[in-house]
Amino acid sequence: MEKVHGLTLAADDPRVAAAQQAEQQLFAFYGLEAKTHQIQLPGMGIRIRVTETGTGKPVLLVPGNVGDVFPLSPLLAELKNWRIIAINRPGGGASEGMDYRKVDFREFAVQTLTAVLDAFSLDRAPIVAHSIGGHMSLWLALDRPKRVSALTLLGVPGNLISTLPPFALRLLSVPFLNRFLFGLITSGNREQALRGLSFLGHSPETIARLPRAMADCYYYFQRLPHVQTATLSLMERTNQLWGARPEIRIKAEELKRVLQPTMFLWGTNDPFGRIETGRRIASILPNSAFHTIQGAGHLPWLDDPAECGRLTQDFLGGL
Repeated sequence: MEKVHGLTLAADDPRVAAAQQAEQQLFAFYGLEAKTHQIQLPGMGIRIRVTETGTGKPVLLVPGNVGDVFPLSPLLAELKNWRIIAINRPGGGASEGMDYRKVDFREFAVQTLTAVLDAFSLDRAPIVAHSIGGHMSLWLALDRPKRVSALTLLGVPGNLISTLPPFALRLLSVPFLNRFLFGLITSGNREQALRGLSFLGHSPETIARLPRAMADCYYYFQRLPHVQTATLSLMERTNQLWGARPEIRIKAEELKRVLQPTMFLWGTNDPFGRIETGRRIASILPNSAFHTIQGAGHLPWLDDPAECGRLTQDFLGGL
């Protein structure tokens, strides 16, 4: 891959300090002890931040959205007996930023996940992934099958067959308009920082139960210097107003070649894809399990962390 010029973050930037302090408070709320590592992606010119929690057998975690780890804190609290190695993707989680329009996204995804496995001397590992992180992980399972032992896919994993982001999010793929919309999304105060979760299928009751530290994280991480560039360029690189770009969508023919054990945890209120669609997708994979999370949205562990944790524990423990 052609070298990408990373958008650096200054260590003394008060925005970075505020985001990391909010994350520490969120981890403390959930009783998480976390270590962070800085990893240079070989040949890419980008440094990313990797968060490590728990003890036991290693599991690679690949977040969705812009790539922040912090929203997964409620699930991490259920997986403390696993060594979770969680990637903060470029542009998210206080990693350096990048313009995703300048890369072959599939090649970037495979190289990034491979680089993190290599950095932790893992020849092979199970992956827990969310949304576009699930999409990236499926590509790794297809292109580097020996590196992936199993897949747990949380929420609808992006553009599989007929799944797609809701229209309001696809608007973020429209150049110039997306900058205006991103400004509106991030214009609220800290008390309004979780309002976007309602568009992802989460109930007012779920949002009200989340700790203040979660809202603080959403507020401060959205205001890091390169989040807008990374978020909007990723949407432009992967989507169009009417759906996925052809080179991004994973079709049935490819899904048939995913031989690793794969578990889907699919919220009944996830606006990215209907339950019937999820069952059809799971039936295409040769070795898959499909579970619905009742009343859950696109981040199903926010609605039912105990159930998502139990299913993930059982699945990983049975490998």
